[in-house]
Amino acid sequence: MSYLLFLLRWYNWPYLAGLLLAALSLTRLDVLARVGVALGQRLGVQRVSGHSVVRIFGLAFAVIGLTVNGALHDYWPTAQESGFLPGLVLTLLLAAFVTRGLGRVLERHFPVIKAVRWGAADLSGRVGRVVSRTVSLDYRAGRAQVMDEDETLHMVFCKTRGDEIPFGAVVVLGEYDSEDGRYYVQAVDRPEALPGSDGGR
Repeated sequence: MSYLLFLLRWYNWPYLAGLLLAALSLTRLDVLARVGVALGQRLGVQRVSGHSVVRIFGLAFAVIGLTVNGALHDYWPTAQESGFLPGLVLTLLLAAFVTRGLGRVLERHFPVIKAVRWGAADLSGRVGRVVSRTVSLDYRAGRAQVMDEDETLHMVFCKTRGDEIPFGAVVVLGEYDSEDGRYYVQAVDRPEALPGSDGGR
């Protein structure tokens, strides 16, 4: 049996549909975004676009399912049809696991940004991340970014009261100095210990 004929067998149709779903997610259809948001909520991934969730799940579902069916075809051909349902259940579980894992990575490093705001003066106490080469008392271009609950990315100027803080460090925004429009910031050694913090968002 050629690979094309294998792909067209009925037990591969759900996985081909997964590929189609992933492809359709590139068209930015609203209905797919809503499906992705609902799926993301079930998987605990809520700060990633619905289209991305659909795309990841569709690709994972297709690749894992076709791999499982390919293994059955090569090693247990007599169990190809009887193994469809267990294979489908296993594929759904693994695709959900992969979607949750990759979604968490995207949440952490590529969160959805609905708006960007500069220079807000009401962010004291929030956790941010240094995005300039350094933050120090006298470096005027020291900057940090802070992600708000409404998915607004705030860019603020900041300074320290003492030691220099390097690029990428997690900081807590302290007192806002209205005279020069900068926050005093302090480095956080263990950002995961802060309530409601995931290290800079």
